[in-house]
Amino acid sequence: MKRFLAVFILALTVLPRAEADGEKKESRVKLKFGGRIDAQVFTDTYESKSANSGIFYYFPLAPEYTDGGYDMNSENTLRFGVASSRFHLTATADDVLGGQAGGYVETDFMGVNGNLGVLRLRHMYVNLKWKRSSLLIGQTNNLSVPEAGFPNTVSFGCGTPINPLSRIPQIRFSHKLGGWGELSAALGMYAGSEGESQAYGLVPDLAVRFTIGDDQTALSLSGSVKSIRPRNMTADSMRTTERMTAFTASVFGVHTFGGGHQLTAFCMWGQDLSTLNMLGGYGPLLRDVESGTRDYGYVPTQALAVWVGFETKIMKGWQPGIFTGWIKNLGTSQPIDLTQASIPDQGIDWYYRLSPRIWYHYKQLSFGLEYMYSLASWGRSFNAYYRPVERYANSQNHRLTLLARFKF
Repeated sequence: MKRFLAVFILALTVLPRAEADGEKKESRVKLKFGGRIDAQVFTDTYESKSANSGIFYYFPLAPEYTDGGYDMNSENTLRFGVASSRFHLTATADDVLGGQAGGYVETDFMGVNGNLGVLRLRHMYVNLKWKRSSLLIGQTNNLSVPEAGFPNTVSFGCGTPINPLSRIPQIRFSHKLGGWGELSAALGMYAGSEGESQAYGLVPDLAVRFTIGDDQTALSLSGSVKSIRPRNMTADSMRTTERMTAFTASVFGVHTFGGGHQLTAFCMWGQDLSTLNMLGGYGPLLRDVESGTRDYGYVPTQALAVWVGFETKIMKGWQPGIFTGWIKNLGTSQPIDLTQASIPDQGIDWYYRLSPRIWYHYKQLSFGLEYMYSLASWGRSFNAYYRPVERYANSQNHRLTLLARFKF
């Protein structure tokens, strides 16, 4: 990672000179460097699941009571962060295979495995564009992510875990259908434990998205399927064949009107949404476990997520907006063994968020202020269908974020 940082810094010092020399030689390759510097301070009233020293917020934790009945998670915190700052480099070249070839690299300082301040790869891909088609190869947003209308939140994460957020290596092909729509399909691979299970299964994630509309009004329909092999061997070294297959379906709409008002809405149903930074997972089929089947089957959990966003411009430079959404665990279609389940954040049943915000922009400088209200329901106990039969009292958190940003 230190070597990567050194190479990246060296590139930043050499690129402007290379760009100038390239212009003199009329090079076919054009380079453009940019990025943003973020500095934010935020406060919370309740202990919550978060990452990157609190910058990436998810939801309030379940209550944790002392013998005297005091909730130990009811604590105020104040933090400061700059790690969401990022840099990007774009390279383009014309007249390549009958179209335009390009490359894009983006990195930030959110780190890996809790090492905040270390460069982290966000995007890195090659893109070939023709008149009506394009071919992307590399790492970028999952096709299930509503790229046309990311919630413009002040807090990092764009509404996660209600809004999907995932960047994966993929091969994506897109084709424009005249001037009224676009069809995209992608084959992708995940990272982490499910990435290893996907590698054992030899089957990439398949995602398809169909978009109809224009720059003012658009509607997108997306779907995906993944099939993983959670284990390649049983405990007694017997090779496994059972797979876990999961599907997703979503719809996203954006409408811009009145000279700057924008309304966005998103709805997703899916199985095992954990790879999208949402609620979900899977577990062994209970009847197989109880019967002693060594190569047991798997059942994914299901979840439903809905959010709505609105943003407008009230005067020069001022841009208020609001985001609100809800995600709900729907359990499983068949009983599972919860003691062996692979469900990140096991126990949360639903989560609601309301976050009004206001941005002020002046040239390259922006200031953002956002209030986020979070409400979560955690199950104290669950049945075999992963549905709560007893709940804790709802957990709620109030987060206030103030951010300064400089773009270049």
